Amino acid sequence: MSRLRVGLELTVLELDRGGIARSARRLADELAAREDVELVTFAQRGRLRGRIARGLVREVAWLPLELPRRGRKAHLDVLHCPSPLVPAAPTAMPLVVTVHDVLAWAHPEWMSRENVLQHRLVLQRVLRRAAMVLTSSQYTRGELQARFGLTDERVAVAPLGVDPAFSPGPGGAPGIDGPYLLAVGTLQPRKDLETALTAFERCADAGVPHALVVAGGRGWRDEPTMGRLRASPHASRIHLLGHVDDAALVRALRGADALLFPSRHEGFGLPPLEAMACGTPVVAARTTAVPEVVGDAAVLVQPGDADAFAGAVLALLDDPARRSGLRERGLRQAADFTWGRCAELTVAAYRRAEA
Repeated sequence: MSRLRVGLELTVLELDRGGIARSARRLADELAAREDVELVTFAQRGRLRGRIARGLVREVAWLPLELPRRGRKAHLDVLHCPSPLVPAAPTAMPLVVTVHDVLAWAHPEWMSRENVLQHRLVLQRVLRRAAMVLTSSQYTRGELQARFGLTDERVAVAPLGVDPAFSPGPGGAPGIDGPYLLAVGTLQPRKDLETALTAFERCADAGVPHALVVAGGRGWRDEPTMGRLRASPHASRIHLLGHVDDAALVRALRGADALLFPSRHEGFGLPPLEAMACGTPVVAARTTAVPEVVGDAAVLVQPGDADAFAGAVLALLDDPARRSGLRERGLRQAADFTWGRCAELTVAAYRRAEA
């Protein structure tokens, strides 16, 4: 096949420290290593400081003017925006856009009013402009088709991958000497850390000696969660790591006796997949894309049911054979998700957009 000259817009790397930025970075690495792709990366540049100022420049100059101009000058076959940061007007080259979720429609109550309006306006613009829409799960693909009437030909699925660094080995969390349970995710309503906290408290009341470690930065509408964490009768056993880099996350996952993942809405769900790749049992909410990602390799319970989460954790801690079985199934499940496969499916979408 002919070599594709692909533009990849990576401004998201400065705007996001979570899964979207991590997935964009790993996809860029895989595409750059392929012989059938000539990768050209773009990102907003400038000396302006401050999120508001850079955001204004992005909306009035970078996206509508500078990005399309650079794309034309680079003679691209296709332009890929791995987040909904897209040119405001039609471009000379086909546009491929990754849409990670439809949270602003499905659960606007978990976002600020301003973010809901922004996400809705941006996504509507994205869907009008895109020759192809990429998403990471069949669940989100179905949501896009049901809500916006996208045809099978215009939306494709490229599941995310697991970095090879996420693997079994020695691990631990800073400042923790004994056993611990782990929760991963930015502190925000949809991640439902309060259910993980309540489940942990039930386990602690039952005599479990574990600490609760939370890896994730402060988000939005997180004041009630922070208040609950501080007021917990077991607050001395709760450790907030804040945002951690991949190396620290690998160590934390490896050392945990279980990952608690009560998130109520996921377009994919990297943390449980990365936990399984490290050999760590997962207890997660049975919702949105999570069952699709974990298969039969995790314990799934009803979202928001702290008693079910606590019961699942207590049962796991009391049953070494079950933990071992989950570990083996988890390793096999995670091995199916590679960045090479994600890149292969992404390039196939590029060729459909170009045709």
